[in-house]
Amino acid sequence: MNRSTVREFVAPGSRVPPGEVLVPTEIGDAVRGPLPSPAAPLVGGTLRRKGTRVSFAPVGPCLDPGADGGAAVFVATCQRRDGSTAAVAAAASPADRVAVAAARSAVEEWAAVIATRRLLTAAGPWCGGATQALAAARRAVAGRRNVHVYGELAGDPDAIAELAADGAVFVRSLDEVPDGASVVFPAHGVPADVRAQAAARGLEIIDATCPLVSALHAEARRFAERGDEILLVGQPGHRAVAGIVGQAPAKTTLVSSPASTATLQVTDSRRVSYLLQPGIPVEDAMSVAGALQSRFPALHGPRPDGFCYAASDRAEAIRLIASASDAMLVLGAADSPDSRYVHRLASAGGARAHVVEEAGDIVPAMLSGASAIGLAESTSAGPSLAVRVTEALSGLGPLSVTSRRVITEVVGAPPAPA
Repeated sequence: MNRSTVREFVAPGSRVPPGEVLVPTEIGDAVRGPLPSPAAPLVGGTLRRKGTRVSFAPVGPCLDPGADGGAAVFVATCQRRDGSTAAVAAAASPADRVAVAAARSAVEEWAAVIATRRLLTAAGPWCGGATQALAAARRAVAGRRNVHVYGELAGDPDAIAELAADGAVFVRSLDEVPDGASVVFPAHGVPADVRAQAAARGLEIIDATCPLVSALHAEARRFAERGDEILLVGQPGHRAVAGIVGQAPAKTTLVSSPASTATLQVTDSRRVSYLLQPGIPVEDAMSVAGALQSRFPALHGPRPDGFCYAASDRAEAIRLIASASDAMLVLGAADSPDSRYVHRLASAGGARAHVVEEAGDIVPAMLSGASAIGLAESTSAGPSLAVRVTEALSGLGPLSVTSRRVITEVVGAPPAPA
């Protein structure tokens, strides 16, 4: 088996039904023994897109053509970063000419993009506060009965589904929580009246509110208590908005863009303060804050050391990775708003960006001519998708993996949640 050259063999111990292509997850080499096939999901994805029925299984020792019986196997090999050899392969019944042609074509397509590459990965999409809240909910479910989660937890879909399967009940109102039950408040917090109602009913409150969000809630109450009108710079519909507005609903107005500041009306322009919603880049929010400052010169603002920089750090890391990459794989659902957001960031950074929901969605053209590939997860990506994609890419030649992170540290301030 020669590197990147597609060879045909016979696998006497393997049979493939007509109309199907078998993609080996491991293949026997007469000299080197079993060879792993990490790129099997990529080969399988190519075949499925062309309407071919696909199965996955190990394939035993392969012999030169002419051996009696068995499947026709097409194989290309490459060296991995650790010096081992990997195979890219597909097998079909020799009597099925259509399947044989499909198997050969799929292997040839992937053999053409075997190369040495760098993979630059971003940190996961969840901030420390969201991660800690999910962990708190898991602990609560493991140690209690009747655990209810108020609203939504920030976490990947699989993790949330697993939590629900373990017994967590997600509710939109405290009216859905029975007396004597426990209620988890999520990282983005809850309105003040929800907290007061839960306490009045004697519910066990498991407060997983992010410390930065809790501080923001306290600041909103402080501004309101001194008589200020509060302008919240944020995004309509974001999880954190309801909790912040709910600290002083009669005094708080959401402002989402610089243009929207032109029509704002306040009772006393000398008694106006603003807050920045966590979960959006500070740089984006500051353009709105600047427009507010122009409208209301006496505007009061929060302390910068209390800003949430997680979204800024994530956006900057994605831009840096994209600028150093030829292609960028955005992991997650194509219809996810966060996938589209990350795709825009990556494209603006200069990379050819592609949204990938599963490893099999990757096509050879995405990798052609790409010696550096960026990888970033959206909030809709499954928990192990990045691992599966990385493993698949490692079957296409030596692959070095580097993780790049941007971390903003506020000097002299209490540390943010890890």
